[in-house]
Amino acid sequence: MHACVPAPLRPRVEGNRGERESMMNRFLPVVVCWCFAVAAGGWASADDKVDYLTQIKPVLAAKCYSCHGVLKQEAELRLETRSLMLQGGESGEVIVPGEADKSLLVERITSEEGDRMPPPEEGGALKAEEIALIRTWIDQGAQSLQEQAPSDPREHWAFKQPVRADVPQVNDTEWALNPIDAFLAAGHQELGLVSVAPAEKHILLRRLYLDLIGLPPTRQQLHAFLKEDSTGAYESVVLDLLDSPQYGERWGRHWMDIWRYSDWYGLGKEVRYSQKHIWRWRDWIIESLNEDKPYNRMVVEMLAGDEVAPTDPGTLRATGFLVRNYFLFNRTTWLDDTVEHTSKAFLGLTMNCAKCHDHKYDPILQTDFYSMRAFFEPHQVRLDPVPGETDLDKDGLPRVFDADPDVPTYLFIRGNAKDPDKSRTIQPSVPGVLAFEGLHITPVSLSAEASNPALQPFVVEDHLREAEQAIESARDDVEMAKQQLAAAEQAASAIATTATREAEAPANSPVTVAEAEAALGIAETTLAAAELRPVALRTAHAADLAKADSSPPEMLPQLVSEAALAARKYEVAKAEKAVARTQQELTAADSETRTNAENELTTAQTNLEKARQQLAQPGEDYTSLRASLRAANGYGEYVAGEESRRGPFANVSTGRRTALANWIASRKNPLTARVAVNHIWLRHFGQPLVESVSDFGLRANKPAQHALLDWLAVEFMENNWSMKHLHRLIVTSRAYQLRSMLLGADESTKKADPQNQYYWRRRPLRMESQAIRDSLLHLAGVLDATVGGPSIAADKEDSVFRRSLYFTHSRDDRGRFVSMFDDADILSCYRRGESIIPQQALALANSKLALAMSRQITARLQQECGDATDEQFITIAFETVLQIQPTAEEAAACREMIEKTRAALAKSNHAQPVVRARENLVHALLNHNDFVTIR
Repeated sequence: MHACVPAPLRPRVEGNRGERESMMNRFLPVVVCWCFAVAAGGWASADDKVDYLTQIKPVLAAKCYSCHGVLKQEAELRLETRSLMLQGGESGEVIVPGEADKSLLVERITSEEGDRMPPPEEGGALKAEEIALIRTWIDQGAQSLQEQAPSDPREHWAFKQPVRADVPQVNDTEWALNPIDAFLAAGHQELGLVSVAPAEKHILLRRLYLDLIGLPPTRQQLHAFLKEDSTGAYESVVLDLLDSPQYGERWGRHWMDIWRYSDWYGLGKEVRYSQKHIWRWRDWIIESLNEDKPYNRMVVEMLAGDEVAPTDPGTLRATGFLVRNYFLFNRTTWLDDTVEHTSKAFLGLTMNCAKCHDHKYDPILQTDFYSMRAFFEPHQVRLDPVPGETDLDKDGLPRVFDADPDVPTYLFIRGNAKDPDKSRTIQPSVPGVLAFEGLHITPVSLSAEASNPALQPFVVEDHLREAEQAIESARDDVEMAKQQLAAAEQAASAIATTATREAEAPANSPVTVAEAEAALGIAETTLAAAELRPVALRTAHAADLAKADSSPPEMLPQLVSEAALAARKYEVAKAEKAVARTQQELTAADSETRTNAENELTTAQTNLEKARQQLAQPGEDYTSLRASLRAANGYGEYVAGEESRRGPFANVSTGRRTALANWIASRKNPLTARVAVNHIWLRHFGQPLVESVSDFGLRANKPAQHALLDWLAVEFMENNWSMKHLHRLIVTSRAYQLRSMLLGADESTKKADPQNQYYWRRRPLRMESQAIRDSLLHLAGVLDATVGGPSIAADKEDSVFRRSLYFTHSRDDRGRFVSMFDDADILSCYRRGESIIPQQALALANSKLALAMSRQITARLQQECGDATDEQFITIAFETVLQIQPTAEEAAACREMIEKTRAALAKSNHAQPVVRARENLVHALLNHNDFVTIR
């Protein structure tokens, strides 16, 4: 038998039989892949011994467990083990060993009536060879060694709703003031751990500033805090920082990592990934954080903002979360990314592992992956207009919408998009292990303005404004053409008495009379067309509004007729302009181009005649204003031509994404709050409560601080999912305020908890790339505090002093300086990496930005401290750059460095040896490890 098994898989079925049974429970999907192939080939005959483990169990797992397994037991029946089959369900045992014909299981899988299982209409009916295997196995006695029924995955700690445990009572009163501390202190007491001392005030203040707003405190802020002795001084600073607009920028960048923010990129002007103007989503993130929008509401708006607030541009920006996944050439890749990163970002589930087969570790079936995809199947991406701009290339609102509500979702066999199983359509649903309540999908009716953005009042107003500007420009052109004609006629009159008239114009006239007349003809016809454009716009807009009304007014026919008449007049004016243009071209044509110019004039005159004929019978057709643009369909194609991309679009959205969003954002969902809390905790402490930040599945061990995590998750939800509340709770804890230095730490504690799972100390953290650059600008006093706005070209990072999150960040375009310090990976960045490479030191030592900012910082300090001595300047520089005072040894070394540098510069006749020596000191401090480290 084993000779038929592929060699790499043999170890999974050889050896101790009990081990084989156990391993099958874990590696079942792998076995299914090859075992189906064996079964399909009619491998076993009635005389062959059928092996339950390799031939029967894979069939039952693939076709029966979804209804008769640990998560669902229709008719109270489970089929995972032989003993469960003998135990049976509501109808009793389903197998009679040795007698297949008397077994209910065989009866149901072979029935020709409506009670056949699995139901054929769902594409699950067993194949003839599979039925034959089951018959033979039962007739041979249904043999299988004793195996344990799979444990219920719903008992996994992360799949159960978090419970707020009672806050532990601890002996140390200082660790009893904050619930976070109480939970941690309970572990300290139990294990005999001794925490390190609290951090010094200057270190704590710098930590707090960098954590909450991503910028260090100024020297003035440092001194003010050091002088304040009141018990509420620290919390006052916390509240001030959380109220700062810079808080949203700091934490916006964190969430942009998790949600994979990326500006558009492609080839030339062709958008292949993400979308233009995606910065509007970035601004929504910042604004939402600053206003402390509930996290669950943020989730809903990102997944279904177009359904929950279809006419609110502020909310529509949030759907940039989905827009960002756009990929021009492959719709499957686009939707795969959407499913994968929606699941990882909000649920901590690796659903992408179930694309080709059932998940190897978690209770996620392959059908679950495609059921999740079905939520997103109808959606597409488009650009909508924004007030003040009619060119979508210059500005617009990228958002999603349900463009194809009836498009089916199919399971791809082995994940191959070229091999869809069209025998059944996959419906949107959530994994059974997390189906804590019914999913309610309700279609959403959209207003006329939501489905046809061109009906928004500002759209026609913007186009009318442009039309009026075109009229003014055309009038100026007419006046100029008249002046040129007058000059040409005057020049021609001056030479009228000559025997011959030269074709060339006199020197004081740039054109001939004929050329001037032609130019005037173009200008006048252009003006005539421009003056008719506003009328065509207004009448078309009025007719479209009337059509969009569910109860059309009596004036609708008249409005349509007026729009059609205006359209015909405008078409005549444009045709007259075309004739004037071709006449001018004919006037200027030489012998080689005259024939072609004559043909073009004839065509233009023919078109003009047709336009005049249509004006006599204008009909009911007119050109509606279009303002949006749907992206290509994900296969590198534009659907049904250019015009179909501009709307109007569907007036009903499926409501699928709203249902999914509400399920994710529900308080009953056991994952959402835990995952969010874990991300926030990670970025405060440098280590998460759950190490696998994007995988809370069965492989995620129950964390040491499980009770604390659950308490925080419930606290988070019960306080309106407020992130600011969570930040305040964390940063006011004693655990947050501990020292990060191991020097002097208790030796037994270091041995008992080397990984710091009980948070008896802080970990030093390296600042992210954006925080390093922003801190340089901030200390130099040149940081532009403007919040929001379009992305800035990445190559301007040395000259435009905005915060780093406002610069273009894509695969092909990102700042060179920030890319040196473990910048966010746009494909996946649930947790920043931390590397140490020579280029990082070189960036701070030699880059244009670091050198310029060191000199700017020095100039600022020179201005503040006036005639300070070297000793005083050294202290001021340390306090400014590192927020610490130098030790005696450090001060002496710096003083010696300044003196030697100054002497060398003076010897070489440097213009400002004192200033340059101090600049070098500041530059050296910027290269100090403590500058890029959050202690």
